[in-house]
Amino acid sequence: MSDNKLRFLSYEDMCNLPEPEWLVEGLIQKRSTALMFGKSNSFKSFLAIDIGLSVDTGQDWHGNAAGAGSIVSSGGVLFVATEGANGVGRLRIPGWYDHHRIEDVYRRAFLYPKEIRLDVVDDVTCLIETMKSGWPFALVVLDIFGGTMAGSEVEDKTARAWVHGIQRILRETGASVLTVAHTGWQDDSRARMHTHFWGSFDTRLKVEGDKEAMTATLTVERHKDADSNGSWGFRMVQSCETLVPELDVTVKADRKRTLSAKNRAALNALDDALAEAGEKKVGADWPPCNVVRIDTWRQHFYRHSADDTPDAKKKAFQRARDALREHGQVQFYDDHAWRCHG
Repeated sequence: MSDNKLRFLSYEDMCNLPEPEWLVEGLIQKRSTALMFGKSNSFKSFLAIDIGLSVDTGQDWHGNAAGAGSIVSSGGVLFVATEGANGVGRLRIPGWYDHHRIEDVYRRAFLYPKEIRLDVVDDVTCLIETMKSGWPFALVVLDIFGGTMAGSEVEDKTARAWVHGIQRILRETGASVLTVAHTGWQDDSRARMHTHFWGSFDTRLKVEGDKEAMTATLTVERHKDADSNGSWGFRMVQSCETLVPELDVTVKADRKRTLSAKNRAALNALDDALAEAGEKKVGADWPPCNVVRIDTWRQHFYRHSADDTPDAKKKAFQRARDALREHGQVQFYDDHAWRCHG
């Protein structure tokens, strides 16, 4: 019977929990989930390969990008290419190694060249057992998000099963998981997915690309357990039959779409509230997506607020709420709020 008991943490246990460690300094933490999202043709896949193979080889990720040392921990990397796997395995991964002059003995990346169903328990178990039977993996790269599930990316049931599967991978293998996803059809400020997916990631990374200029930016949109800072610009260089990102400090993110810190905090708080207490309402005046009570959203905002007094927190929330509505980020009805996308 003792094997069936749950293990609770005492206060002393909580205080002795380890500090988070970085897999890639400032970008992805060890044993964490990260989302990289952006429009089609924004060079997301090339950036994901660049990050993944930096982990594989233990190379610094673009040195002192953004003025901070980008330290990388080495470890095995698994790329799950749910589309375009032939090009990934035959051109993009070898091309990156060739560009960086990596010796064959240090080329240790693995590729799974087909779709995978991470919302299906047996499939997750098979993946975990396969990972544990060979090279110790530090990172799994899922590209692209829509090909990693049996259900729909906008269904609550699928989202909960998928998130549970991802958490199993973290716990049972010790690897981090980087998921690459497209933005919504009508909103490029977030990925095209159910709110429960969106709120589950420890880190969210936004990619903006310019196909004509062959440039891209990667911006930390959110870290749950670290300062949400960091933005890098890249020029995409043709090399060895692929494109390789090279750091370029003259390439900047599109600041016209960047929210203020308070407004971004309010939007993140709404995502958290929707993930925790979101529900669907039926009726002509309600949207097709989940909604949440504004009071619940407010409480999530207060938890992350740096304002000293209750009155200051209240005013900050009201200003952010009104600004987000004015910019079309949120809508309200009957004391509820929501974000509906694509």
